[in-house]
Amino acid sequence: MGPGMARSARAGSVFREVKGVPMVVPPRRVGLELEFPVVETATGRGLDRDGAQRLWRTLAAHDMSWALVEETVVGGVTGVRRRTAGFDELVNTDTGVCTVEVSLAPRDTVGQAVEAAGDVLRMLQGHLEVMGYTLLCAGVQPRTWFDPGRKTRKDWYLLLTRRWHFHHWFVPIAAHQAAVDVTPDEAVRAVNVLSGFAGVFTALTACSPIARGAVQPWKEMRNRVWYERSMRVPAPEAMYTSNGIPDEPFSDMSAYIEHFWDSRIYFLTNLKSSGFEVLGGKSFKEFLLSRNSVPARQIDGTLVRVTPDRDMLDHIHQYGWPAAKLHYAFDSRTDIDEVRAALTQGRIGEYFEEHAANCYVENRTCGVAPQGEEGVAAALTLGIVERLDDAEALWKELPWQEWRLLWMRASTHGLSAEDERSLAMMRKVLELAASGLRARGWGEETFLAPLFTRLERRETPADRMIAAFRAGGVPRLLSDFGRSL
Repeated sequence: MGPGMARSARAGSVFREVKGVPMVVPPRRVGLELEFPVVETATGRGLDRDGAQRLWRTLAAHDMSWALVEETVVGGVTGVRRRTAGFDELVNTDTGVCTVEVSLAPRDTVGQAVEAAGDVLRMLQGHLEVMGYTLLCAGVQPRTWFDPGRKTRKDWYLLLTRRWHFHHWFVPIAAHQAAVDVTPDEAVRAVNVLSGFAGVFTALTACSPIARGAVQPWKEMRNRVWYERSMRVPAPEAMYTSNGIPDEPFSDMSAYIEHFWDSRIYFLTNLKSSGFEVLGGKSFKEFLLSRNSVPARQIDGTLVRVTPDRDMLDHIHQYGWPAAKLHYAFDSRTDIDEVRAALTQGRIGEYFEEHAANCYVENRTCGVAPQGEEGVAAALTLGIVERLDDAEALWKELPWQEWRLLWMRASTHGLSAEDERSLAMMRKVLELAASGLRARGWGEETFLAPLFTRLERRETPADRMIAAFRAGGVPRLLSDFGRSL
């Protein structure tokens, strides 16, 4: 998720225990990050680089609230940006130019977030239709596959190509992601809960069965791409880039931070536009503990020497792509020497809970929703986090390994391979989320209705996509699942 989600006093604040003490805290906000493949309606092929350039320039010319985003090194236009309620809202290309990402400011309710997204999506779809393209409500391109020629020319990808193997595999994929406010003491528990339920989310939202012009072995091919990649890279890298569930839940906040700060897959950037990579194979933790300057390479290739400083704690970027991911910054009282001491003394989690700010958890496992159901992932995520204690108890009813197996099974089969015991557990998850949303009092539980229907029918969007494809190939798939105005 792009913009941070700071908590501030607002109307509708509620009582919640923070470290065992009842406190008045603002209601959780929810942010949407919606990705869609962009497909040429006449051919089923993905948008190319020239088309993407035309799209962004046309959009900015028709609506002056949006400004072009131009990369400083390569010089290309990769999207548009505007400032809303103190947040940068972005509409841009993701890993590949044939996938568009809409990242919007957080809202107080799921309904508000969906309404704001609808306005942007209608504008975007309108311009694309004139160009002969559509946003496709699927998680993977139906024809265009791994295509290095369609990689985004974002500055920070110049760092990525030097460090991250097979990143061009992600050119054709898309997802819907949701971000929800958490307090620092809730953070690791929320990550564990959302990670544990990743297979449930996948089973209910699978939407990627068609790729390379054919039905594929997995109903969520987006997850298969992640899985295949993780099998072909060194284990220390695969550990952070699986899009799946960790080997075991994190025991506490220290375990979470130690795990991700031990990663060597990271960059220090300013909103993915400038920055550098640390050389010498140092993990982020090793870099922070360095007292002397270390060699690094800037995005443009210039070799420099850098010394860790306080701001770098907030600029670490892409140290992992797990199923559920925590985002945060550190407050103004944070001192880098105190952080170093906390790391060496094994109390970085305690320090985090005292100094973390703008905390939110990102759920990365939901597939692209059919048109009109853009609030599904957000509602499911928010409702579960609102019932964090009960959700934690629920995932503990099964061994962690069973949740990991469910993610794999659901990615392959959707709901069709689940037995009554598994389906009953999924219903418990949905009912828990609905309960959490009802308690907020804004009617957000209505956004879960499509999931209850899917569970009853044991049918996912992927199943309907396969039926459409078999009835009329890619043209029928685009007709049934392409967005309309």
